[in-house]
Amino acid sequence: MLSIIIVNYKSEKYLAKCIFSIKEKILNVEHEIIVINNDNLDIQCPSGVGLINSDKNIGFGAACNVGAKKAQGELLWFLNPDTEIVSSNISELIHDFDENGRAAIIGPKLITSDGKTQKWIAGEEITIVSTILNNLGYTRDQKIWESENLVECAWVSAAAMFIKKDVFEKLGGFDEKFFMYFEDIDLCQRARKLGYKILYFPEFAIKHIGGGSFISKIKQKKYYYKAQFKYFLKQTLL
Repeated sequence: MLSIIIVNYKSEKYLAKCIFSIKEKILNVEHEIIVINNDNLDIQCPSGVGLINSDKNIGFGAACNVGAKKAQGELLWFLNPDTEIVSSNISELIHDFDENGRAAIIGPKLITSDGKTQKWIAGEEITIVSTILNNLGYTRDQKIWESENLVECAWVSAAAMFIKKDVFEKLGGFDEKFFMYFEDIDLCQRARKLGYKILYFPEFAIKHIGGGSFISKIKQKKYYYKAQFKYFLKQTLL
């Protein structure tokens, strides 16, 4: 079974479309949908969707961990609420977990509302040096997210991340010290250290609006750079 875990925070206006697209496109795979509400406001979910209220924003990774503990499936799919499923070939993506024996995490293609491939949805290992080079315009990761074929990479975005539940549990889930951002990169990095593969699967596409829960871009950047600092500090201490 596939357990689809969606964390909601001020994204209810997107959530209904996201769930509808799942029901429309994910037809041949047994699945369940679990919504973790990180908002202090009550939300409505369609019949058959599991709803867990946290009553406050406990952070993205922590909420995903709550959903994973309730999940019945052997495969977890963390999915942002501001997404809509475009492709219907999810069975091909799932098949690749079996075809690539050590594959533990797979990320699909994310596209913007105007149909373009979203940047920074998958990439090579992130270091301080690579971050500096990226800021200077020397980006190596672009060849990964623009690939049209299955490719191994260092990380994929948790906006739409598939991971084997047993591997997720072995890793101890997302590191809850990351309130938002870099929890996906950290998880992938820990998986790779155990010898697992991270794959980018561009043939399965999802529309991602991006930043749907944020009112302030300044606040969004604050979370990002704080998480980035924690990530590099963690790597230094290991």
